[in-house]
Formats: sequence, structure tokens, C-alpha cells
Amino acid sequence: MRLADLLADEGLGLVLLHGRGRLDRQLTGVYITDLMDPRRYLSGGELVLSGLVWHTCPADSEEFVRALVDARVAGLAAGTARLGKAPPDLVEACRRHDLPLFEVPVSVSFNTLADRIQRRFAPRRELVSAAASGADLDRVLRMAAEELGTDCWVLSAAGWEVAGTASLPAELRAAALREHSTGPLPRGCRGHVLWPVESATEPPAARWFVLAGDADAAWDEQQVVATDLGTVVALVRARVDEARRIAGRSAEAALHRLLAGTCTPTEVVARLETAGLPADEPLRAVTLLAGDQAESTTLLRELAAATGLPSVTAPLGDGATALFVDDREHLTGLEAQLRGVVATVEPALGQRRLTLGLSDIAETAALRGALDEAAYARGLAEGRRGRAEVAAAAELASHEVLLAAVGDELRRSYRDKLLAEIIAYDRAHGSELLRTLRVFLEHSGSWSRCAQQLHLHVNTLRYRVQRIEQLTGRDLSDFPTRVDFYLALRLGRSES
Repeated sequence: MRLADLLADEGLGLVLLHGRGRLDRQLTGVYITDLMDPRRYLSGGELVLSGLVWHTCPADSEEFVRALVDARVAGLAAGTARLGKAPPDLVEACRRHDLPLFEVPVSVSFNTLADRIQRRFAPRRELVSAAASGADLDRVLRMAAEELGTDCWVLSAAGWEVAGTASLPAELRAAALREHSTGPLPRGCRGHVLWPVESATEPPAARWFVLAGDADAAWDEQQVVATDLGTVVALVRARVDEARRIAGRSAEAALHRLLAGTCTPTEVVARLETAGLPADEPLRAVTLLAGDQAESTTLLRELAAATGLPSVTAPLGDGATALFVDDREHLTGLEAQLRGVVATVEPALGQRRLTLGLSDIAETAALRGALDEAAYARGLAEGRRGRAEVAAAAELASHEVLLAAVGDELRRSYRDKLLAEIIAYDRAHGSELLRTLRVFLEHSGSWSRCAQQLHLHVNTLRYRVQRIEQLTGRDLSDFPTRVDFYLALRLGRSES
């Protein structure tokens, strides 16, 4: 309910004394008081009803109005039974602090006015009670639709229909998604109204919103239902997100162990099975970066949900990783689906940049390689200039493709044969031979550039390289040897 709704109610006979430009303020409730300072009882957004018993002089009006403004109330309704009318100093104080002021005729009791307001909030209590008791989103929407007298839906900015009371036409869905990305809600869309799902934790590209039919009814007559539906849907979403996080925690722990070499792909898949994913199907890995790790995880969960494929998402590295497990036919279409979903959310990204990498279809035993493929593909996407870039493993054309295809056992064996002595020496002596080797190869064996990067004298660098050669029995002046070490470092980059 807005202040304008009260003014338009002829049965109340309210007279507006100040605040015509503030009549769009939403009411959160009503509070009757004659205290000079009622701030401790106010939470913001109320219409305060007062019989002005506190008024003894003009200074009282200034003190009272300043307290109401400090409490962020929506407006003040002054009774006329005691003074006959609102005193001029009260009107002036409200004008000075820009607080809407109504005069209540003596024929209308405060109880009548308060009851009229409270009845408009009854639907909210029913919706909140249903959500608190565990009602699913379909039931909450049906209750809201009965109050609104029209169908309504919950959509994600990522493009998927979370729930609805009727079939949603494709053209209306597309129009609503475009409208959602253009600015703050609520706003109209093809005879319907878009209402926000109140939440400050998700990035705009991952938010949900309500789409309600019959713009006139939702906007003017029953907007409290649609507005509060957004708040109630946020409660339901909180339950959904918590379930997602629980599923993600198990996957996150298993993936970290896999990357550290302390867990096998089979053990990871067993963890995924507890999250509801089939254990005997192929998989594809997807990694995403859009903002920080938490934002990336939230957004990737929404993108994954929009595909409709079984998946689990977990924070990993600087972003988030999702594993999709399904039959090959469905996984083959995943790339096209994700490209479409990313195009949908791009307008809502704001200043964020989104990069997404997608692996090829892989069997369970090659999970580690799929994670690497997705990471390499995301690196390719990051090198492009667009605000939202997607790259798939099929676009890779370098040694990275070969590395991703190497099985876990062969990875460990190859890496250990070349690097184990160096790693052991570093641990025993607190040295940096492994880092020295990496920088030396990254600078193509240039002594001067490597020494400059490491802040070493060239003679010190030569000593370190000689020590590496002694430990490994390999000659770093030999090009094939350099290639062997480079590949071993690439295979072990997450552990070193």
C-alpha cells in the first residue's frame, strides 16, 4: 500500500497538507502514538497516527517531526479531535523536513484507519506463514495468484522459469528477461509487472524476480501482495541456496583432494552421487569467473540450473567449478545451452566481466583432465575482449590438449620422475629450486631476464640451475629436456 492509496480512498476523507511528491512511498504498517519521541517503537515505513496530545508549543512540532524523520516513517496522519485542525507549526515542520502530512477528519477514528491499512497486509502474513512452514514455491505462487486474481511466475535472470501457475509464453519470458536487465524493479512489461525478489546477497545476474499478470491490478489495487510475494520468494530461495551449498561442500572437498593428488576420480564421483548425480554417466566440467569467488559460485549455480541438466557447483580456485553428469546426447548440447544463458545474463552483469571454460565430454577416470581442460578453456576466454566470453576445449590447439588427456596415474608418475628430487630438496633446505626452474623456462632459458625476475645475481642463478641438473641428472641446455620439465611443471601446477 502506498500513501496515494490512502488519499484516494474517499471513505477515509484524508486531507493532504504536505507531501504530494512523496505519495509513492510504500507502507510497512501503521503505528498510533502520542509520545513525543516514539522512535524506539518504529522500524521504518509506517504511517504514524497521532492525536497531537504532545503538542503544547511550536517547538514541540519540530521535536516530534524530527523524531519521525529519524525513524524513516512514511508519513504522519494528524487527528483533529483535540485541536480542531493540524496546527500551522506542525505543517511547517513537516514541510521543512519533507514529511508527508495528512489531516484526519474527526468523523474517522484511528481504529478505522489502522484497520483499513492492516487488512491490506493480511495476505503477507499468510504467505510468510506458508513459507515458514516449509511450503514449496508452487504453493506460495498459487496463494499469491488467488489474491492477485492473475497468474504469476518466478524467473531467474539467467533465463530459467523457477516456478509458475500457468504456461509462460516464450515471447513474454524473453521480454521479461530483457526488461529485468534494464533497471530497478518494479516495472511494467507487456501488460504484466516485474517485481523484485528482495535480496542483497546475489549479484544482479543471478537474481530471481516475480512476473505477475494484469499490470493494473498488481500495480494499483493489490501491489502489497506482489511486493510481499517477492520477500516471501526470497525466503524460499534461501532454502534452495542452502541445499545447493550443502551439496557443493562435499564436491568442493573432493575436488580439492583430487587436485592435490590425495583422492581418486572414483572417490570424487562417489561424493557426487551423494549430491544426487548419477555415478555411471559421462561428465563435463565448467569453470567460471565473474567477480569474486562467492559471486562466481552463485552465478554458476544459476547458469547450471538454467540448463536443466544434473549438476553440482562448488567454489574452486579464484572462481567456481560445476560438474555436469548426464548421457552423451544431453552433454553434447551443453555448450550451446551455456552460450545462450551467458548471452541472457550479459546485460545484467554491470561492471563485472564473465569468463567461462567448458571441457569436452569425459569419463569418470579422466575427471582431472576435464578440470584442466575447463581451466585452459577459461584462460582462452580471458584472453578475449568481450564482457562475457565462453570458450570450449575444442577451441584449444596446444600442448594443453595433450596434458588434459593424460590420466591421473601417468600424470603423477611423469611429474614425480622429473620433479620429486627438486621438491624434496626445497622442503629439506627451504630453497626455491622449483620456482627457479619454472621462471627459467618461462623466460626461455634467458639468464639475464630470469635473474632479473627472481632478483638474483646471474652467478647465483647459474648455481641454482647446476644444482637442479645435479639432482635430476638432466641437462637444461638441452631443448627436449626443457620441454620435459615444462610439461611436468604444467601437470603439477596445482600442487607446487
